Amino acid sequence: MPRPGRGALQRPGPAADTDHVTVERIDELLRRAVAERQALRERGSDAGALEENRRQIVALQWALSFALIERFTPARRTAA
Repeated sequence: MPRPGRGALQRPGPAADTDHVTVERIDELLRRAVAERQALRERGSDAGALEENRRQIVALQWALSFALIERFTPARRTAA
């Protein structure tokens, strides 16, 4: 049986709100989160810390995807 929250894509909650952040800024935050994950693994951090970091990375990847889609999707024309 699937666990709750699995299977369906949902936009991350307010903690991952990056609506007014540039693609470049989100990319930088993602790089920092990945570097933090590597450091957590090197220090032998517990599963809880790794899971929190994993969720942060996922939220940033999601935000980056949305920001890139917005950047490269042509504006819709309205009928006159």
